[in-house]
Amino acid sequence: MALQPNEVKTEHIANGAVTTPKIADEQITSAKIKNGAVTTEKIATGAVTGSKLADNAVTGSKIRDNTVRSEKIASGAVTTAKIGERQVTGSRLQDKAVTSEKLASGAVTTEKIANGAVTPAKLSFTPPSVARPITPAVASDEIADGAVTPEKLYFTPVSRPLTPPVATAEIGDGQVTPEKLSFIPGGAVRPLVPPVATNEIADGAVTKPKLGYKMVDLVFPYGVKQISTAPDPELVNGEIMGFSCYMGCVEVLTDCVLQGDGSIVALINANARGILIYLELQF
Repeated sequence: MALQPNEVKTEHIANGAVTTPKIADEQITSAKIKNGAVTTEKIATGAVTGSKLADNAVTGSKIRDNTVRSEKIASGAVTTAKIGERQVTGSRLQDKAVTSEKLASGAVTTEKIANGAVTPAKLSFTPPSVARPITPAVASDEIADGAVTPEKLYFTPVSRPLTPPVATAEIGDGQVTPEKLSFIPGGAVRPLVPPVATNEIADGAVTKPKLGYKMVDLVFPYGVKQISTAPDPELVNGEIMGFSCYMGCVEVLTDCVLQGDGSIVALINANARGILIYLELQF
């Protein structure tokens, strides 16, 4: 007896009786699949395409480490919030990528500037003169008077109290120039060059203390071959520039020596009465 259409119902089918060959192609629709029945092993390799994924369905935990490569990242997708602290190293920066506006105020410190990199064009002021190389070092005549203030010194100079005033011994030779004086010495000032001429010296103005040398008189009494003068502090460190004394054509003064204590020892080679000898000593 033949079965009529729709006569075989669920209760007439034994469990497991509907095998794969019994099911026609493309007959199992979504409604026939039980929720949660499609497990991993039921999905063919490559079957899950992009269109099969729901929006926002792939979470971070579903992505394997090191899977997201450069070509998978959209342009502009890596925002500041996506970059970890201190993750952008120097090798990640493109050449000339750090422009002026990228630098924070005060970020360029001394050690960040290469030696010789600051040219005159980089200065916000005009140097007082034509730029010079750092080597050789700046000489004294290149520094304007009063330009070196205490703040410019790398060291703390030894200070002395203002009281008592600076003594003569504390001033180096030749250090008091006319510019350092608050008064005009001796009336009108004249340059040091040319030297002072004869007509600029008043009569009687050149006294012995003004001379760089001293005249000493030696008197030989009759019959005396040698005399020694008393020590004279003014003659210490002096030098006898010359001596001579003649009687007729004979030079009677043979030697004249300035001792360390300023005394003078002189010798004559003839008996003479009241010989007066002038010695010139240079200091």
